[in-house]
Amino acid sequence: MALDLADRGIYGFVTSEHLRFADVDANGHINNVAFLQLLESARVSYLREIVRVGLPPFRLVVGRLEVDFKRQMFYPGSATACARLVEVHDRKCVVGQALFDGDGNCTAVLKVIMVSLNEETHRSMPFASVVRETLCRLAASPNGLPS
Repeated sequence: MALDLADRGIYGFVTSEHLRFADVDANGHINNVAFLQLLESARVSYLREIVRVGLPPFRLVVGRLEVDFKRQMFYPGSATACARLVEVHDRKCVVGQALFDGDGNCTAVLKVIMVSLNEETHRSMPFASVVRETLCRLAASPNGLPS
């Protein structure tokens, strides 16, 4: 079952982000790059605070970003950035994300394909079984959090 990444209800992990004047572009709205930075902040926090807890070390790198910009955001303001696992494969996982403005409107959705990386060879490698099992449980949970 595919999740609707624009649905705020599927995310148990959120961060509160402040829009900065420095993020305003020549068109007077928050620049698209700033959207990705806000989402990156949430993704890194989700991986550190939820996904990696209690697991042996493993390395993930971004292999692909698929972003859909849905509406503009303006300074001053705030945003809510969300993250959760949505798919797990042998050597990669997919983190689904969304960004919501201060009124709760979805402004962007992002699918991030994260690749399991071998530190020595710098090539992809299968997840350790304990890591894969944990990732699968998180992806299968209703909100991307441990039960």
